[in-house]
Amino acid sequence: MDFQTIYNVLVTVAAITIGGLSLYLKTSAKAQTKAKEIQETMALIMGEAVVYIRKAEEDYKDTTKKGGEKFNEVVDKLYSLVPDALKPIITEDRIKDIVQSTFDEVENYVKLQLDNTVDKVDVKPKTTKTRSKKK
Repeated sequence: MDFQTIYNVLVTVAAITIGGLSLYLKTSAKAQTKAKEIQETMALIMGEAVVYIRKAEEDYKDTTKKGGEKFNEVVDKLYSLVPDALKPIITEDRIKDIVQSTFDEVENYVKLQLDNTVDKVDVKPKTTKTRSKKK
């Protein structure tokens, strides 16, 4: 082999390598951008979950047995925050899981706070004072 042939082979290999590397970096940048978008959307959903749960509780406070309606209202509002491009990744079922786990954690926290408050209350039985009779 002469020098020119070796040079052409090396240039071809370098071009293919650089092309592959640039394709990888472009794909990687896209993946990073998409991952960041998913992360930001999930943070928004989780942050708004408590707000929407509280609002649904206020909206339905005068009604009974509306748990399913409240739950679905919260899920629908949160799912509307998901961009269409992310809906195959952040599904409605995933939103339902987030809403349920958020509600469960808030409920557990409230119960804990109530238990702590009850434990702090010191209930003393009333004692009747006896009056001493003067003689």
